[in-house]
Amino acid sequence: MSGRIAKVISTELLDNKDAKWLNLVKITYEDENGEPRTWEAMKRSGRPKDSIVDAVQMVVIAQKSNGPELLLEKQFRAPAGKIVIEFPAGLVDEGETPEEAALRELREETGYIGEVVLDRGGKRPVLFSSPASSGSKNFLIHLKVDTSKEENQNPKPQLEDGEFIETFWVPLGDLYKELRKLESQGFAIDGKLGVFAEGLETSKMWSIE
Repeated sequence: MSGRIAKVISTELLDNKDAKWLNLVKITYEDENGEPRTWEAMKRSGRPKDSIVDAVQMVVIAQKSNGPELLLEKQFRAPAGKIVIEFPAGLVDEGETPEEAALRELREETGYIGEVVLDRGGKRPVLFSSPASSGSKNFLIHLKVDTSKEENQNPKPQLEDGEFIETFWVPLGDLYKELRKLESQGFAIDGKLGVFAEGLETSKMWSIE
């Protein structure tokens, strides 16, 4: 990360006609009693026509000498007003599969060349990022990175203008503890990553295999 600290300068209302990525919409629906109801929500404007998801989140694992490690990112997020600890992630482009998007985003954001790990259930579920406020959908895709390969010895991200991303590895078994420590240092924890860590911790508490 650069030596400067990113910060929010101002916040103002935005008309839909001026919005590039998101629109505010009113949804009319019938409840279980047949009564008409309305709900306000956000709608992402750029989902590819041939994709059922807007975006991909990546669980990126490398098997290292002391065990598996998880690749994470630090990135300033204006709505949070903080640097957020999160999974590598990105939008699916027109004409590419979610798996292709995951490998591309990994390469662009981190410089690493990865490999898709097949979903153990055969077909990964569609996940709604924030169903109370948005219809945005994503896949959680598992990738593995062989850090011993020459192509991953000196990874060089291909960040876009305005992107400032720092990547780091965390021992998978220490994820819950490390996120608690990072939160105490003033970082924000992305909800999807936080729930993932809570799941790992719960499996330890209840000896789930």
